[in-house]
Amino acid sequence: MEIAIIGAGVVGLSTALSIQESFPELKLTLYADKFNEKTLSSGAGGFFRPEIGVHHNADLVRKWCKDSFSHFLSILGSPEASAAGMQLVSGYHLSSSVSLQNNLLQELVPEYRQLNKKELQLFPDHFKNGIFFTSIVTDCRYYLPWMKSKFENAGGTVVEKYISNICEIPKQFNIIINCAGLAAKQLVHDDKLIPIRGQTIKVKAPWIKNFYYGDEIYIIPGVDYVTLGGIKDYGSWNTNVRPDQKKYIYDKCIELVPSLKEAEFVSDWVGLRPYRTSVRVDASFVICNGSYRLIVNNYGHGAHGVTLSWGTAQEVTKILKKLLKTKDFAIAKL
Repeated sequence: MEIAIIGAGVVGLSTALSIQESFPELKLTLYADKFNEKTLSSGAGGFFRPEIGVHHNADLVRKWCKDSFSHFLSILGSPEASAAGMQLVSGYHLSSSVSLQNNLLQELVPEYRQLNKKELQLFPDHFKNGIFFTSIVTDCRYYLPWMKSKFENAGGTVVEKYISNICEIPKQFNIIINCAGLAAKQLVHDDKLIPIRGQTIKVKAPWIKNFYYGDEIYIIPGVDYVTLGGIKDYGSWNTNVRPDQKKYIYDKCIELVPSLKEAEFVSDWVGLRPYRTSVRVDASFVICNGSYRLIVNNYGHGAHGVTLSWGTAQEVTKILKKLLKTKDFAIAKL
């Protein structure tokens, strides 16, 4: 049995490790043209903050989020937490209008409460509501190479190659796992997949120990840098830094946390998040030169790649377990 995985972002590597842990006898090969700091995932704030609306099945989203959070906690409780770039961070989510409530988050995280009036006075006057909670920040600049190393050390093969067509995957692979992110739009001709352009600023501000969300912007401390964001441009393919958006992010973040004026600028980042109205995790067939190839898809996470990564990886593993027991898979091998 040989399985090919396309994509080395947080979803692709999580899926590779999940399969490897459940099926150590399988030969796994991961194909990608970008790794570690060159991937979209490396620029992510990496903050665990689940949202139910990422898939039409709310119960399934709850399971994915719970699976991811449980997995992250297991890493945090191990000696490898530092190498994996994971840490518990407490902070504030503020709103100038709506009352904030996230039942799934409240169910999972170790601390969650509404802010009182005295606490709200610590922030600009236009913030009328807020919550304080503790969650997990995963710095993908550490997490991605950590996962890649685990995959290779356990016998997985990594091939640096750009895959533009599913049919490029050699025929000896019985199943192809599609974790190509936005590239899946071309690979499986998915018109429902669109980019959400994001733009952030990385700064050095080691005194920032809490996270902050304020309406449209956020401040997330990582291992070495603090991420200031963010922008959500639906349908934009522009990968250039927009000075007007940079100024907006910077001004709003300083308004929220004035000490950021003293932060040292490190870099700008722009990335195209793979968005679908419903994250796609399923099995399908494609035709290559007159024969069927079996595909398991895992993409379309939008801005929730880290949060959902292990949960959807476990879902792929569950699908594989079913496929390996069915007659359909025997037909697919022929």
